Amino acid sequence: MATAAATAGKYLIGITVAQAALESAWGTSQLSLQGKNYFGIKAHRDTESIAFPTIEVVNGKSLTLQAHFAKYPDIGTCFADRDRIITQLACYQDARANASDPELFARCLARHWATDPRYAEKLLKIYRNNKLQSLDES
Repeated sequence: MATAAATAGKYLIGITVAQAALESAWGTSQLSLQGKNYFGIKAHRDTESIAFPTIEVVNGKSLTLQAHFAKYPDIGTCFADRDRIITQLACYQDARANASDPELFARCLARHWATDPRYAEKLLKIYRNNKLQSLDES
């Protein structure tokens, strides 16, 4: 399902699938199961929301906080919203500029997507270990 939703997007399919796997614990997280949110996207604008605890790294320390996340009607809407966020927000300009390079795109994306300082490495490990680059080569 994730691959089909990623194929409709405008960014590297393999990185998109790797990010969804990382953020949703391979589709087993409560956020993905109950909120159809596979990227940990926080609630915004008029989106329906769902609250869950999350771990954020603040000043080098991991803190568990309650956060409101966007709740989607289906996986496709979630994947489309991820693309919209990357395309429209200025902080992702570097990611957009490196959209064809999986390593650079992942590193640029990680700077603003997550507070985990190891986010890019975790994302790229899933990408490489599961040979998701093959999705980007076709």
